[in-house]
Amino acid sequence: MTDQSTHQRLRDLLSVRKNQDFEAQIAEAGMIVSEIETIDSRKAFEQVERRIQKQNTSIRFLNALTRIAAILFIPLLVASVWLFYRQPKETIAPLQFAMQEITSPPGVRSQVVLPDGSNVWLNAESTIKFKVPFDKSTRDVSLCGEAYFEVKKNQDVPFVVKSGKVQVKVLGTKFNYKAFAKENNIEVVLAEGKVSLNTEGCAKGNEKIMNPGDRAVFDKTANQTKITNGKIDKYIAWHNGKMIFDETPMPEVATQLERWYGIEVIIEDPRINKYRITTTFENESLHQVLELLRLSSPIGIKYIAATVDKTNKTLTNPKIIFTKKN
Repeated sequence: MTDQSTHQRLRDLLSVRKNQDFEAQIAEAGMIVSEIETIDSRKAFEQVERRIQKQNTSIRFLNALTRIAAILFIPLLVASVWLFYRQPKETIAPLQFAMQEITSPPGVRSQVVLPDGSNVWLNAESTIKFKVPFDKSTRDVSLCGEAYFEVKKNQDVPFVVKSGKVQVKVLGTKFNYKAFAKENNIEVVLAEGKVSLNTEGCAKGNEKIMNPGDRAVFDKTANQTKITNGKIDKYIAWHNGKMIFDETPMPEVATQLERWYGIEVIIEDPRINKYRITTTFENESLHQVLELLRLSSPIGIKYIAATVDKTNKTLTNPKIIFTKKN
């Protein structure tokens, strides 16, 4: 294209732009926007670069471009503003939470790492629930069953375990929490650190501070809490694979065996309920435990293997029947 024809097109363009009203400029801005959205920016840059490198570029042409830029200012400004507000705004989405529920079935014990790095050993027939991730202000866990906690210390975000009316609040410590729905007592045993025990939600008057070696027992029926201090190994050893019985009543022994091995225990003779057992089992099989009980007590033991229920095609639990030896 010659310089003369180029100059003529520029004069025609300037003449038209001088007579445009504001509405026409707005309309032209829309056309500019549509072209901007379809332009190949890389190709356009290469074309401009080639033109700039030409040595015979006319100075008068650059002057004309300056005049054109002044006339184009309004539609280009409108187009720029429109494009700016059309861009998707970066918004900070609210933190999304997911409720996590973990259950250990009968005969199974499991270890769980919580979102803050705290460790939890979950006993058989137990369930914990917690948010992932934790809230910024508190680390809440609800429990049904029994769990041993090793809480990662965080002075700014307390760790709270709840079950019914009992709430335990800590910053960093080790403790056992036992709260089975079918049992009348809720039990908290502290191994290390300190915990705040609250038996009525958030009422300050019912808050009790526990120290290492303390065992708190909350009676659901009487709505009362009793705290004693002493040896606590038998209450927390389960998370290390040990069952410690220390003058333990036979009904309690039967309950622990049911959970530990996923069996059903039937005490056929009521007189057996008066017996107390003192012994320690560590990673023994069910048959080893039953044989030791048979040899060390006046208890007769009958083992009934698991069977398949013909009605619903499910596997029944093995049964252990305790009777009194003749």
